[in-house]
Amino acid sequence: MELTPLRYFVKLAEVLSFTEASKELFITQSTLSLSIKQLEEELGVTLFDRIGKKIYLTDAGRDFLNCARKALEEVEYGVQHLKEMQHVYTGKLRIGVIYSLFPLLNICVLKFTHAFPKAELSIVYSHSVLDLVERIGSNKLDFALSYNPQAVSALTESKEYACLPLCVIAHENHPVAVRKRFSLADLGDFPVIFLDKELYTRKVIDRMLAHYKVKVKPQIEVNSTPLLLEMLRTGHWISILPQDVTVNSPGLKAIPIKEKTEMMHISLLSLKGKRHSPLAEKFLEVLKAETQKIEARRETEKTEPDVPNGVGTQNGVQHPVYPMNI
Repeated sequence: MELTPLRYFVKLAEVLSFTEASKELFITQSTLSLSIKQLEEELGVTLFDRIGKKIYLTDAGRDFLNCARKALEEVEYGVQHLKEMQHVYTGKLRIGVIYSLFPLLNICVLKFTHAFPKAELSIVYSHSVLDLVERIGSNKLDFALSYNPQAVSALTESKEYACLPLCVIAHENHPVAVRKRFSLADLGDFPVIFLDKELYTRKVIDRMLAHYKVKVKPQIEVNSTPLLLEMLRTGHWISILPQDVTVNSPGLKAIPIKEKTEMMHISLLSLKGKRHSPLAEKFLEVLKAETQKIEARRETEKTEPDVPNGVGTQNGVQHPVYPMNI
């Protein structure tokens, strides 16, 4: 069995459209149709049901899809391994990331591309952890840098690299910005803006508030972290977000929460059972080194006493800063 029909089959199974698949494969629809027909004849099964202008995977097609993907991945791994033996790292990585972890990804990408200039990267941003999990499950990403949800799909596995606390986030001119610690009980004294209830970060926040029996009715809910940060820059609202969102957000300050807070666990999400290419392994080595720095700084902060605002801190708060020198 040749590899080309397998590639055509996998692409068609992903998009379920002869028109779209042929465009992405840079072939004609007739070529794609003939290849699929020949593959079905070779296998002796029907891979797709054709109903009108729509197509659907049959049960046999779904079973064979996993086998086809694994076969293509094994071949790709073998090619990458041979290139590794010759110290040639090429290929393309598809990486997902949520907004607040982009500063970490950014420094990893800078270091990685300097070390492996022939590598290609495709970076997909999402404001939803669950969206990234879905993309991984459909094999549209090689892996994603995200906060680790408590429950992931059966097709997804996660590996934790570091963790960060939740903080109250406010503009530096907001009245709460002078505080060294913020008690959750005081949230009701200020206009609050939260992420949408369907987003993972909000679920963690709600769980923390429920634990301390703190009831908060946000004035505004949004489904985008960048939009939320822009609204915080007006100086009117406060919010709760992971500590690191202020790293690349001038004018915003992270105030540590007085109570013991939930931790946001930085994790790598990937398709269960999928073997990482040698190129991906090199990227993960960079990621591991950078997250170890985050953990080391967090451990140091645990043992250091509070310091006055602005002394040895960013925005008056001691928290991880991702250095941009490489």
